[in-house]
This record gives sequence, C-alpha cells and structure tokens, in this order.
Amino acid sequence: MIHFLKLKVEHLTQVLEWRTQADVTRFMNTDIEKDFDKQKEWFNRVSISETDKYWIIEIKGVLVGLISLNDIDTVNKRASWGYYIGEEKYRIYGGIIPTYFYNYIFSKYGFHKITAAVMGGNDNVVKLNLMHGYRLVGVYKDHIFKNGSFFDMNLLELLKDDWLKAGKFKKNICEFEE
Repeated sequence: MIHFLKLKVEHLTQVLEWRTQADVTRFMNTDIEKDFDKQKEWFNRVSISETDKYWIIEIKGVLVGLISLNDIDTVNKRASWGYYIGEEKYRIYGGIIPTYFYNYIFSKYGFHKITAAVMGGNDNVVKLNLMHGYRLVGVYKDHIFKNGSFFDMNLLELLKDDWLKAGKFKKNICEFEE
C-alpha cells in the first residue's frame, strides 16, 4: 500500500507544486519560489549528497508527498529527517508514514538516533513525535523569522532502542527505492 520511491527528475514538478502550497510551507523553515530552474538546481545538489536522501511517498499508487533523511552522520550514527504530505486527502496517513520510515532507517543505516526540528505552532506533529517515542530535548526561542514573525523551533530525538522497545509498529515494513 505504501512505497517510498527514490526522488527523480520526473518528480520535480510535483514536488515544487506541493512545496509551494501555503498549507505545506507554513510549517517549513523556508519558503521557496515557484521556479523550476531553482528546483532542478536543488535536485542536482541533493541527488549527489552523501548526507541527504529523498523519497517520494506513494500510497495506493498515488504520489502524495516527500520524506527526507538529512544531516546523515555515520560516525555518530545519527541523522535528522522531515516529511510532508502535499495531497490533502492523503494527510490522514500522516501519523502512520513515519513508522515505516523509522523501521527502515534504523535497520538499513544502523543509526543510534534520529532527530527532528518542528516549528512552533505545529502542535500535532510534536504530539505525533512524542507518541512515537521521541523526547523533547529543547526549544530554540524565536528561531525562524517568517512572514514578519519569529517562531520557536522544537527539538526532538528518538533513540533506536526506545523505538524498538515500544515495538507497536514493528510490522510496518515496506519498500524503499535506493
């Protein structure tokens, strides 16, 4: 039902559409222009990056969003990550998608932990992360200046052992293209 497709050039128009939607970008650290040339430049950088990986989220054959693994640190066995669902009617899957991702990255990459930074005001995502076993490790006050206002940044971490101990989503395994 859920697949994760390696981000490819043919996905860029769709990703740009999602990424510039007001309801998606409102909780992103940055806003971007709807500029396909800049989108291609971004893709060219991330597609050769040793520290970033991007996948398109596909549900029941429909491309619905983007998920990424960032700041991959193989020495310290950690990374950060983020995702968004661009297709509104598929946002009901937003709580289950990360569980497939955690199972994959903890087994594939052998990370000790993953971290997340969630913009202030995005309370549902903070609650979701806490439900998945994250702990809130701090808050950067007034960390992001966007649309004329400052926003806090909630910092969270999930240890592999805590994820595995919880075990409630261990059956959530699916394919990730490499």
